[in-house]
Amino acid sequence: ILGFSELGEARSAAQPRLQGMFASIHGAGERMLVLVNNLLDLSRLESPVGEIRRQPQDIAPALRAVGEELQGMAQARQLRLQLPSAGAPALWVSGDAFRLQQVLRNVLANAIRFAPEGSAIGIDWQARPGGEHRITVRDHGPGIPPAELESIFESFVQSSRTKDGSGGTGLGLAICRKIMDGHGGRISASNHPEGGAEFQICLPALTEPEVVAAQAMARAKATA
Repeated sequence: ILGFSELGEARSAAQPRLQGMFASIHGAGERMLVLVNNLLDLSRLESPVGEIRRQPQDIAPALRAVGEELQGMAQARQLRLQLPSAGAPALWVSGDAFRLQQVLRNVLANAIRFAPEGSAIGIDWQARPGGEHRITVRDHGPGIPPAELESIFESFVQSSRTKDGSGGTGLGLAICRKIMDGHGGRISASNHPEGGAEFQICLPALTEPEVVAAQAMARAKATA
């Protein structure tokens, strides 16, 4: 579907109406591909073996990379992504960096999609060694109806305030919750008192001895 619609779109440049039809087919095909990929991802996460590979590591650089990756998407909508400062604390956890990036990427992409143009999206994290690390994403969008703060994490459910017909599958946040469950953590949503939605991603932190051991292992690998 994607291949032939791309070909038709390219060859119908002289016929705008026909080209528009091929563009519509291509857009629908891409939305179908996203849905299928999300369904496969959800299925893998629900399998007994799972698709989460945890190891002791500082995930702060991986999370910062997601913010930098989405800067262009934010700027295209005239939004400002406010990332933690360079001196932000390390986040030592037993985690799968790829999967945790997937969680932050999904939450950030939703915020970028629905935040009003010209506003800011804040990303912050707090390190609590031996306790619980907390990553927060806050936007200045329409917020989430209180009755839907939990249901948006269910499969195929979208907030009534953000259903815009643009092709969301209602699986992104469900996948995020599966990933957080697999890390012994949690993800939740609330409405900020000053407006907008706020998502909190919480992860069990390594203890100080575990951090020291992980740092020693990382140095040994680097030396090897």
